[in-house]
Amino acid sequence: MTYDNITVTKSSPHVGAEIGNVDLTKPLSNSEVAEIRMAMNEHGVAFFRDQELDPESHDRFVSYFGKPHVHAGGKSTASKPVDGYPALRKQYFNKDSARISGETWHSDQSCAEIPPMYSVLYQQIIPPDGGGNTMFLSAGKAYEELSLSMKAYLEGKTATHTAGKAFDAKLTKDNKETHLIAEHPMVTVHPENGRKVLFVNPNFTSHINDVPEDESRHILEFLYQHTQRPNWTVRFNWTNHSIACWDNRAVQHYAIWDYWPNERLGFRMFASGTERPRAS
Repeated sequence: MTYDNITVTKSSPHVGAEIGNVDLTKPLSNSEVAEIRMAMNEHGVAFFRDQELDPESHDRFVSYFGKPHVHAGGKSTASKPVDGYPALRKQYFNKDSARISGETWHSDQSCAEIPPMYSVLYQQIIPPDGGGNTMFLSAGKAYEELSLSMKAYLEGKTATHTAGKAFDAKLTKDNKETHLIAEHPMVTVHPENGRKVLFVNPNFTSHINDVPEDESRHILEFLYQHTQRPNWTVRFNWTNHSIACWDNRAVQHYAIWDYWPNERLGFRMFASGTERPRAS
């Protein structure tokens, strides 16, 4: 692809690219937004460096791609809302943290009937010594590398995704928060580039529908192991004021907690999806 406004440098053969020659702290032109979206469709996740976002500029950037999506889970999640910006979540972790956000492979909020399209994570404070990286995988490449017989098996099958698997179900109930649950095709088609994607993850997917429990468990275990192979992953080394913007219809991610007792501060916002995941 040709880009006239931004620079795009691949981060790995199958997923991720660093984007340059753009200032996300200022309003973007229509052509800049269009090229960033092109890069997302091609690479699944875009990385930006040296962007000192405040809540207003964070919200503006997300809004180029969709309406901000309010996070499910509320008080039972490790991230917390930011006053004045209901869709913006603060992720602050230090020596007193019992857990962090995203320490399992997943696509964000796949428990929703219409999951968020994009996630935009801005890191303000980074741990020392290269800690706190985030890994991303191409769920499209993972599907393409399945055997023909496994692709045939998955054809037409759906799986259940539930917030109770990812968040503390007891807290969710006690706090009267929305307990999201949804059924999605196990293989979806990306609505913008037409690529088939393996759409299951260990954080939210509870079972395959309409098959015996032990069959569901073994098939999902195989699919998780297959999807997480390093061949189609990339590991992003954060720096202060860097940003990752990823497409939840195309990639999964995993936050690495190797920096305790040091601190890490970031802010994340979702751009709402416009349609349910579909098989064709």
